[in-house]
Formats: sequence, C-alpha cells, structure tokens
Amino acid sequence: MMGLFENGACSAVTSLGTTGTCLSAQECSAQEGTSDGNCGSGSCGGTGDSLTVISPHSTSVSAFPPAVCGILTGQHMYFESGRMGDSAGQVNILQGTGTADRRYNIKVSFIHCNSLVRAPSGCTQYFTGRTGTITSYNFPGGQLLGNQNYANCIRQREGYCSVEYSETQITSPDPFDLDANSPSTVSDNCMNSNFITIPITRVPSMRCNTVFGGLPGTAIPGTLQSLENVPFVMNVLTRPSDGNGLASLTGFSLDYTQLPC
Repeated sequence: MMGLFENGACSAVTSLGTTGTCLSAQECSAQEGTSDGNCGSGSCGGTGDSLTVISPHSTSVSAFPPAVCGILTGQHMYFESGRMGDSAGQVNILQGTGTADRRYNIKVSFIHCNSLVRAPSGCTQYFTGRTGTITSYNFPGGQLLGNQNYANCIRQREGYCSVEYSETQITSPDPFDLDANSPSTVSDNCMNSNFITIPITRVPSMRCNTVFGGLPGTAIPGTLQSLENVPFVMNVLTRPSDGNGLASLTGFSLDYTQLPC
C-alpha cells in the first residue's frame, strides 16, 4: 500500500518535453507518499511501463536483463538470435495506465556469425573501444532499475591485458549510487545490496555503496584495475523493486581504459 494525495500534472524538464504527474522522492515523502516502481526517476507510484527482450537461443540466464524502462537513449542490448530460419527473438513493450508520452525508436541489426563486432555469448552490452563509458540502464533518467542481472563486456584490443575503471567525472546524476543506506565509502561486502563485479582476482570482486574505487573503506573515489588476461567483463546485479529504496538511487556511470600488457 502507498499513501495517496492530490497531485496535478507537471512538465518534465527534459529534451523529450514529456508531461505527467512528477514528484521527486523528497516531495513524495513530504506528502506522506511512498516512492515505488522500477523506473520514472523517483516518481510516486509505479509507472507500469517496461521493455523486455527475449530470445529462445540465449545460452546464459544473465544474457539480458528481464525488463528495462526509463530513458534508454544511446544504450543497447545484444542477444543470441539463432541461425537462419529460426525465430530470432522478440521485443515486448508494455505501456501502463499513465498518461505521459512515450517515445521510442529502436534500431535492430543482425550481426554475421563470424563478425569481429559480434558480442560474446552472454554479453548484454558490448563495448569495442580502447576507452569508453559504461552506464546502468536508465542512468540518464536518474534512477537505478531493479531486478537486473546482466554482463557488460569489453572487446580486448591486441597488446592490452587489463582494464582500469573509474567514476565518470560528472556531478549529476551521481556517477556511482547503488545503496542509499550505506556509508559513503568503497565497499566489497555487497551480498545484501545492489552491486557490480569486476575480476580483480580469480574471484570477481564486488563493488557497491556510493563510492567506487580500489581500496575498500576509503571515502574518496579512485580507480580499480582488473586482473590481467581474464575476460573484460563487468557484471551487474540489482535487487527487486520491493520498496527498498531504489527510487532514490541513480545507478552508475563508469569510464574504462584498456591498459597495455
């Protein structure tokens, strides 16, 4: 159950010019409401909108997230489509009962089986540059999505053996915000939190809380270097949207740089 209160329409200050009933998490709390839903930038009440990609040819349970929503401009998904003549898969778009405008323009590309740009099996996002930025889905919308379990992969360049990660140098949205109820320090003790994993040892190391870096316990953001000669993969796992504070979390935006051997 959530508290209800009168709320008129408002205009969102975005390039999309969308309208709807908009409240920040703070405004919602002040009016005795409960922030809920797995997207909507902290709006009060679930939006009911989602986009889901499914394929009968996936070889991994974490090959793609179960559902995404919010602002996804510039983001992508890879999934296995099988051979010619098979059902490649499908994209399901669910629209809730809200009156806000929805806009989407989805590009679908088939990639040859032997192509150099084909993503490895099990990779939802695939980055091919020596440097780049990896963001959580709906990061531009300012809210972390719940119930996610997927892999971000980087194509290893010849002569490069590891990857260095760091927070993107921006102030808004917060470039690393995965747990509202944690100390503002680097943490690798994340079993009950939303977290990412990066292979800095033979056992991938977790990172959660609100500060990203290499040394747990520090309050200043830093860099984290992956182990040499292992797959360049960052896994993402978030908890279900069950009222545990996801509405106030922004997700992550991490820059990466491949390092020479």
